[in-house]
Amino acid sequence: MGTGTDGKPGPRDGAAPSRSAQSRPADWRGDPAGQPGNASIWHAGDRRPTYDRQPKYLRIHGELRERIASGRWPPGSPLPSQRELADQFGVSIMTLRQALQLLTDEGLVEPRHGSGTFVAAHYAYDLGHLRSFADDLTAQGAEITTRLLASGTVTPPADVGARLGVPGRVLRLRRLRLSGERPLIVQTSYLPAALAPAVRREDLSGRGLYTILAEHGQRIARASETITPTTLGPADARDLGRSPGSPALLSHRVSFTASGEPIIDDHALLPGDSVAITANRTLHRLEVHYTLSG
Repeated sequence: MGTGTDGKPGPRDGAAPSRSAQSRPADWRGDPAGQPGNASIWHAGDRRPTYDRQPKYLRIHGELRERIASGRWPPGSPLPSQRELADQFGVSIMTLRQALQLLTDEGLVEPRHGSGTFVAAHYAYDLGHLRSFADDLTAQGAEITTRLLASGTVTPPADVGARLGVPGRVLRLRRLRLSGERPLIVQTSYLPAALAPAVRREDLSGRGLYTILAEHGQRIARASETITPTTLGPADARDLGRSPGSPALLSHRVSFTASGEPIIDDHALLPGDSVAITANRTLHRLEVHYTLSG
């Protein structure tokens, strides 16, 4: 048995630390005077804080999520390399990847092959007005591009022909909306065939359909929209870069002129992993919008 500084018997030299010392968490620190700081006191027998009982990857996920939410890592910015983050948190690459996978599943980050992992951009599309997807997202600073996948006159499905109220063939447009190189929306639009001369292929990559029609005297005055859950078929999944059967939202909108004539029957598919619907309510007002991750 050894002797303490006050002359009283102390623990034997080489003896195991006391139970109290064994119970201290790794980051326990006393104050400079040698007394535990109030915020650091952790007595033997106390239960460990919930945070300390979480798996490491969940703690890392929470910390990285906070950096994104606080704006410390703004949309579009690259994350530090996996090795840097693993060293920062003192964990293996495998543990770090578990945390990053959770962020990816939430749509907060996106891995880019050969480039690293980036904070995903999020944009809101307000359902309370008549602007197009592309116009609304572009106004928020999104770099939206449109890829025309198909254009031509076709015999429409029976329900589309009935809604447009036109006999025979219609103009069918199929467009893919992208943010950067990430597909966001695939749209199939049907219009009366008489409007085909006004809708030129070269115009569709840079301007919205509403704008083009307004320039030809067909201004949209109102629209009826229905949003339903669905799954992606093979063709839509291919265009959106997702797996067949993946969840999606289908926005079906019929747009009308001021005289009440239906001139666009539009079907827009939004992948379920990059869209959410948010509603803000007050006593006298309701605002609803899509939140899209680009």
